[in-house]
Amino acid sequence: MASSSTSLASSLPNVSYLVSIKLDRTNYLLWLAQFTPLLQANDLYGYVDGSHTCPAKLLDDKSTPNPEYATWQRQDKQIMSWINSTLTSTVLSTVARCTTSAEVWKSLATRYASQSRSRILQLKFQLQSTRRGSMSITAYIDKLTVKNLLRRFNCTKIDSAASSTCDTRKCTSRSVV
Repeated sequence: MASSSTSLASSLPNVSYLVSIKLDRTNYLLWLAQFTPLLQANDLYGYVDGSHTCPAKLLDDKSTPNPEYATWQRQDKQIMSWINSTLTSTVLSTVARCTTSAEVWKSLATRYASQSRSRILQLKFQLQSTRRGSMSITAYIDKLTVKNLLRRFNCTKIDSAASSTCDTRKCTSRSVV
């Protein structure tokens, strides 16, 4: 796995072409929805979730360097570089001391996932409490359009991308009159 993912990762174009969102304090789930499939499609998700652990630095004879270690380190640093290149400077400063891609991934999830869930709840509440009042029917429908609400909250369709509790299909099927 290491050699195939190494050659694959080094042949990928600049990750900024594939992940158009720079992670800031408000768009974690949107960023995650773009970054996770990139890693999964290239068989690299195990590096960030910790399931593809770093091999021993030395072979069993304790004097011969383990070539798998060097390969793993190179790949992990490539992934870490990809992640870092998609962070705003403010977010990057929060993970600057991390030494592996898994540490960066966990730190970002710990710091920003709960904020995203709060944002989703706020969005759902706003959608449920929207009233027509004196607005024209067109203005009211525009206000209810989930796309417009999501844009205002810097969010997009996030059904299962981050194991989130938000399902925009539920939001759009709910009528608020």
